[in-house]
Amino acid sequence: MKSLTDAETRDVLQSYGLDRPTGIGFAFLDSARDTFYDWHSHAYHQLIYAIDGPTQIETARGRHILPIGRAAWIPADTQHRTLISGAEGVSLYFSPEVVADATGRVRILVASRLMREMILHAARWPLGASESDPLAASFLRTLALLCGEWLDTELPLFLPGAGHPSILRAMDHATAHLATATQADAVAAAAMSERSFRRLFERETGMGWQSWLTQARILTAMGLLSEGGRVTDVAADVGYTSLSAFAKAFAKLAGEAPAQFRARQQSSKAARQESAGMGLFRHGHPRPPLKP
Repeated sequence: MKSLTDAETRDVLQSYGLDRPTGIGFAFLDSARDTFYDWHSHAYHQLIYAIDGPTQIETARGRHILPIGRAAWIPADTQHRTLISGAEGVSLYFSPEVVADATGRVRILVASRLMREMILHAARWPLGASESDPLAASFLRTLALLCGEWLDTELPLFLPGAGHPSILRAMDHATAHLATATQADAVAAAAMSERSFRRLFERETGMGWQSWLTQARILTAMGLLSEGGRVTDVAADVGYTSLSAFAKAFAKLAGEAPAQFRARQQSSKAARQESAGMGLFRHGHPRPPLKP
């Protein structure tokens, strides 16, 4: 995993033109692999579609998990950092003037077939294209309008964070030992009494410790399943000795059984690889060059 410094992250943003956005919007294919971008923001809204690998997006509120075949919405001027594993994704940027979003909240969205195809199609238009190409301007404006509807299809793929150092220590310990993490371990890591820990944890996150731990385990499981892990192995890796208990907890958060989720992720990945082999776009349009 390569962790970019603040300066390196700014250099990447500048190479993509994010320091000087213009027009309705623009897009590019991000070919980064195993890269952790430092904290940053940009003046345009960002819509990311995960083509073939999971991505994590962290804000001051917590972490969002973006599985294959889903999309993430990052409002303009939102401070965030992004962890891209073995993934390729399409990033679209829209002027706040064409997509109204007053929430300032990162969201993971259901990616319908229409959304997916329009996002992939839009990847041919780089910075400045909407100002010189009427087709680009019309297509991107339509896509921006549809984003207003898609923002209502939010998925609860979010893990709340915390600002208190004691709670952060407990969270860090749990995420490093998901298979064996307990509340007693978290209390010890926080160096607090159990009663004080429970109260402070709920005040910081808006949820109880066990609910947070369950969510952390399921979100981690989604990433492992997206990468091809077997359901039984993944369940054990994140701390479930009962496969039925794992399936129940997983379906409650993800909206589908772990086996179905894994199959859909692998099918989507295979389809994307096949498309890449034939050229990502149809009608004779070449696939745009991947940026470093």
